[in-house]
Amino acid sequence: MLSFLLTRRVGRNKEDGAYPRRGRRERLSTLFALSAVLVVASACSEKVATLEERAQAYWQARAKGKVEQAFAFEKPGSIEQSTYLKKLVTSHVTFTSCVIQSIKEKDDEAEVELQVQYLLPGLSRSVSSSMLDKWVKIEGQWYHLLPLARDDGTSSDERG
Repeated sequence: MLSFLLTRRVGRNKEDGAYPRRGRRERLSTLFALSAVLVVASACSEKVATLEERAQAYWQARAKGKVEQAFAFEKPGSIEQSTYLKKLVTSHVTFTSCVIQSIKEKDDEAEVELQVQYLLPGLSRSVSSSMLDKWVKIEGQWYHLLPLARDDGTSSDERG
């Protein structure tokens, strides 16, 4: 259809004796408009990341020590970024790997069962254990919920 419109338009310009550059401008304008439509259409069809994808990305960031990247997965407004960064940098637990065992979604809340490996101060090798990670969906996007911490800063998961 596009080639028909462009050919027809260029042919008419030649017949009418119109300035030939005008046809080229119109073709470029049409191509630009179609490109813009395709960009908008592809943006609208982008897939929202699944909970599994987000949980995997979150724990990969944690295991690699990319705390600023991990912060982007936390529930908005749940903690100040500076507090979060300080908490993770000063944590006695260093996660090294994570495998998702199961996911249980209920409406806009979910629990992700994980098998994690982590390092503790004074141990020469990593420790493995399972833990339950909570997530919440806000406006179609899944966000991590930090475990509640005690006064000493450790969560129930970090206490064992």
